[in-house]
Amino acid sequence: MGVDSSSLLDQQSASSVKNLLVRSAMYQILSACFLYPEEKNLSILKEPDFQEHGKDLMLCYEGIEGGAELKKCLEEVHSLFTATAIENLQRDYRRIVGHTMSKECPLYETQFGAAHVFQQVHELGDIQGFYKAFGVDTSDVERERCDHVSVEMEFMHFLLYKQAYALENHGDEKTQICVDAQKKFLKEHIGKWVPLFAVLFGRKAEEGFYVALSASTKEFMRLEMKLMGIKTDVYKESDLNQEAVAGASDECLSCASSEDFNEE
Repeated sequence: MGVDSSSLLDQQSASSVKNLLVRSAMYQILSACFLYPEEKNLSILKEPDFQEHGKDLMLCYEGIEGGAELKKCLEEVHSLFTATAIENLQRDYRRIVGHTMSKECPLYETQFGAAHVFQQVHELGDIQGFYKAFGVDTSDVERERCDHVSVEMEFMHFLLYKQAYALENHGDEKTQICVDAQKKFLKEHIGKWVPLFAVLFGRKAEEGFYVALSASTKEFMRLEMKLMGIKTDVYKESDLNQEAVAGASDECLSCASSEDFNEE
């Protein structure tokens, strides 16, 4: 599947190192927030400069329409987080996600659109291929599958961080490799299912922190897709395959994942 090479990413405002790091940090924030809520995972929301993050994000998207709505969503995320005890967040998360794979708002890409377990395995292999192509591996800390929303968000964080480093140290060729990978991963994976996932997660949450998180995720993905010039077939609710994992063994479906990536 080809990726449209023309995008607004070539604008100076979108390709500066600062903006790349700001967008990278946003993916990292979302990655942390969709893990089980523990102090270590959510410490990123307590950082002194978190409230400035929304303002910085607005500058990243001012060439297309600005990020005022995303800034507003993040302010609500921060406000609700500081007002909610960690025990209550854990209770809400368990209610939303359940004790097994949720059929209403699954955290895993291959529960969207996969008609058969063998197709799931193929998709998992493709995702893992992206990770291996960049010499990253998954840690043993969280032990989530490679198609978990948190893991995919963490990979986008890694790519943007790597792009910023390449821009400062390696020049155009290696920078473009990172850009191409982001566009391809958005088009073929994260951009196809996360917009629907955010809607379903927010619906199941009903109120509070996780509704604000879902709204932030949906708006961020919309802006990212527009900034990168990506058009793809975003899944609809009718594409949610509630039975796709029913016959899959853990060995089949677990190809790795985790809290963070480490360069080999």
